[in-house]
Amino acid sequence: MSFSSDVKCELTKIENLVSCCYHAQVYGLVLFAHFSKYNLSITTENTDVFDLYSSYINDYCGVNTYISDGSSKKMTAYVKTDEEKSKVFDKFGHSLREPTLRINRANIGEECCASSFLRGVFLACGTVTDPERGYHLEFVVPYKKLCLDFICFLEELGFKPKYINRKGNHIVYFKDSESIEDILMTIGAHSATLILMGVKIEKDVKNKINRKLNFELSNIDKTLDAAKSHLQAIIYIDEKCGIDSLPDNLREIARLRIENPDASLRDLGLLMDEPLSRSGVNHRLARIVSYAEKLKAGE
Repeated sequence: MSFSSDVKCELTKIENLVSCCYHAQVYGLVLFAHFSKYNLSITTENTDVFDLYSSYINDYCGVNTYISDGSSKKMTAYVKTDEEKSKVFDKFGHSLREPTLRINRANIGEECCASSFLRGVFLACGTVTDPERGYHLEFVVPYKKLCLDFICFLEELGFKPKYINRKGNHIVYFKDSESIEDILMTIGAHSATLILMGVKIEKDVKNKINRKLNFELSNIDKTLDAAKSHLQAIIYIDEKCGIDSLPDNLREIARLRIENPDASLRDLGLLMDEPLSRSGVNHRLARIVSYAEKLKAGE
C-alpha cells in the first residue's frame, strides 16, 4: 500500500465523533467525491474509503448504493435514481436544481466540525506523497466553484493553498512540509504525522552531516593546497641557496613543514620551540613563499 492509502486507512478508523462532526465528515466525503444530478458516486482503489462511503450513503442518508462492474482495480459505488439522489441532496441542504455546486456552510455548523469536514474531503479526493520521496499533498476537486469555496475554507483555517488546473481537474495543493504536517494533524492522521516528522528529522540530520563533511573536506583541500605551495617554495629555496639562507625565525618553520607535510598550521605552531599561533605560522610561511617568488624573479 502507498503512504497515501495508509493515511486514508488511518482516517477511516476514527470513531466516536459527536453528531455535528460526524455530519460534517459525511458531507465532506460525499460532496467532494462526485456530487451532482448526473453523477452521485465515488471511484477509488481504497477498500476502506469505498466501504465508508457506501455506509454513509446507505446508513446515514438512507439510500441504496450500487456497485459498477469493471476490470480495473478501482471500485465505483453510485446512487442510481433521481429520487434517491434528491434524498441525499436534501440531507445536506442541496437541490438537484442547483446550477452550480457550492459548499453549504450550514453543514459545518460548529468550529469543531472544520477538521471533520476536511477529513472527509481528504478521504474523497486527497492524496499525499510518501515523505521519503518528497513533500506534496493535493486535493483533486471535481468542480471549479466548489474548488474556490474549498480554497476559502482552507484560508480561513490559516492555510495557504496553491491552485493549478491540470488537464481539466482543479488541483489544490501544498508542497511545504510544515503545511502538510499541519493538515495531517488537523484531520487526525497522527501516525502519518509522526512518520512525516521522523523523516524530516532524519533528513535534517543527514543534511547537517553532509554540510559538515563538505565543510571539513573543503578545509582539508585548502590545507593541502597551502601545504603544497609551502613545500614547493621551501624545496626551491633549498635547491637554490639552501634553507640555512633563511632567517632564523623562518628556518625553523621551514624545516617543520618539510618534516610534517600534512600538519595543519595550528599543529606546526605547537611543534615550534616557542609555540606560535596559527596566524603567526601562516605569516612566516607566507614570507617563505614570497622569498621563493623573489628568487625566481632573480631579485
